Amino acid sequence: MKSVSSGYVITADISSIKNIICDEVWQITRSNKNISGVKWVPDLAPSPNLYSRFINKWKDKPGEEWWHTYKGQFEQELKTDEKLNALRKLWSLVESGKVIALVCFCRDSRYCHRTLVGEFLKRHGIRVEEYMKERAVNNDFEQLTLF
Repeated sequence: MKSVSSGYVITADISSIKNIICDEVWQITRSNKNISGVKWVPDLAPSPNLYSRFINKWKDKPGEEWWHTYKGQFEQELKTDEKLNALRKLWSLVESGKVIALVCFCRDSRYCHRTLVGEFLKRHGIRVEEYMKERAVNNDFEQLTLF
């Protein structure tokens, strides 16, 4: 009988690396920042063409204007041998019980390829969670009184 995997995937922006508890961190970006202990996996990043299009055309525009097009193109890219091979390797590690963090530079996970990779993995039975930094609810402090 096959045992149930306790492995899963965490997605997060790269600034969260120090706060994530996992077995491996994969940096899924076009460029490598050479972060100690982090594996650079450009095969799960957008293609040079899609990345260039984002930087030159969409970067400073609201996601609602470009996300549908970006999402469609990246989802097509996820079907390429290059990306499928990386996804199979990731799937194998997770199935063996590993917790893998996928990180990139995007701050808003709603408009990010790591979310699309996560959605792909979820459709194939992998548990995926987006790491959320703790945020202060209110940055204004009040002086409390005892009386």
